[in-house]
Amino acid sequence: MKEPQHDTPVDATPPISVDKVLAAELEKLSLKEREKVYEDVHGVSDVIQETPEMIASCLEQMDHEIDLIQDRDAYEKAKLQSCNFVTNNKFRLAFLRSTLFNPKMAASHLVHYFTHKLEVLGTENLAKRITLDDLDEATRRVLELGSMQVLPNRDSIGRAVFVSTPSFIEPAMAAYNDPIPRMAKAYWYLISTLIEDEETQKKGFIVVSNVTGLSDRYQKCHRKLAMRLLALGTYQPLRLGCLHYYSSNANSLFGAMLLSVLASATRAVIRVRIRTHYGSHTEWLYKLMSFGIPIQEFPFTENGGIELANHVKWLEKRRKKEAYLSRNPPIEGAVDLPSNHDVLWGRGKQIFRHLGNRLLHELVEAYDNQYNQRSKDGKTKVADQIVAVIHGYSGRFMKFDDECGMWVEVSNSEAREKVTHRFRRNRAVIGLKEGSTRFNEPIVVRSSKETDGGGKRSRMMFKGS
Repeated sequence: MKEPQHDTPVDATPPISVDKVLAAELEKLSLKEREKVYEDVHGVSDVIQETPEMIASCLEQMDHEIDLIQDRDAYEKAKLQSCNFVTNNKFRLAFLRSTLFNPKMAASHLVHYFTHKLEVLGTENLAKRITLDDLDEATRRVLELGSMQVLPNRDSIGRAVFVSTPSFIEPAMAAYNDPIPRMAKAYWYLISTLIEDEETQKKGFIVVSNVTGLSDRYQKCHRKLAMRLLALGTYQPLRLGCLHYYSSNANSLFGAMLLSVLASATRAVIRVRIRTHYGSHTEWLYKLMSFGIPIQEFPFTENGGIELANHVKWLEKRRKKEAYLSRNPPIEGAVDLPSNHDVLWGRGKQIFRHLGNRLLHELVEAYDNQYNQRSKDGKTKVADQIVAVIHGYSGRFMKFDDECGMWVEVSNSEAREKVTHRFRRNRAVIGLKEGSTRFNEPIVVRSSKETDGGGKRSRMMFKGS
């Protein structure tokens, strides 16, 4: 299928300054368009308010636009394999959301999506949801390297965060004569998992890539891979907010060359969303924070390594989810990646730092005096009030279901119990602080939920001497 013509690429030979490319592209935009780009890049953009009428109208227009496209062989082949998959309104709605409800553009992206899917995954996977079992063993090994990962938390406005470390794909480059097809499959799978999430469809995603440490030996392969993944990403039903690239060495010839290729090869709508960062690891992380990007769970280490703990957990969750869905219908409202306003069950720093849990903590602090002065029935009403506030932010109270590998929403009664537990815990912490100021002795806190060998485990807290 013939690709539509992109904007005229900037000549990248000799290497040119990415900043100059970006400045030139931004100059071509109207003031309104530049403001939109700025909002997307800095994580302050709004989400389109969808209505059933608007969705129905756009889907109808999209069908009409598809019929006008002459060259749609892969699309028609997929339709013959599974008409229900191809014409599913939820699937098509993802393309409308990614194009800000532009039916003509959504139709074009849908048709090209199947063209690329046929090239990457073959006829047998053209009209189905891709799972880990659909990938060959070599592609799964590439995926397990962790050079491409999805973070377990969202950015400040709720977008998914996709991170990559191209240098860690080099073992695959050394192992295979032509590694790019396997890397393309791994990339397609990762992006497909993001498409499954409705909030990510609505708000989009961002990419953060650490291009430090790339080997000159694989320069040609890195260049081809970057071009291939950019082409594949163009027609995925996900809206890109920003591409952040980092290199520790601003004078790196290869880094400058690679970034110039990226800037010149993509469409203008992508080029104006590229941001480059140089300097120390710490400087880079602080810079990303200014864009509303969470850095606490970043897999990049200061010495150039990569953490795999979250990625291994993510892969295990995917296996559980795919196994569950192969035997059961989808669970209504279950998600892979909770929203920023969701309150999560669990322990550990990741749960404690989640924005929804922090919101609950602040609400409990604000209502604490009122709660403590109420009767039992009055306390229940206060807890219900806080549950309503969380729901008012479109937040949910969610538990991780180990069987299906997803977060599922709990009942209102369980949500209320979560709030009352938070009040009890808050009161206990206040009591500990007050007691520790009066006595220079250990304070023993017992929890029936913390057991050791069947008995209660005690934790001892001391006032500092």
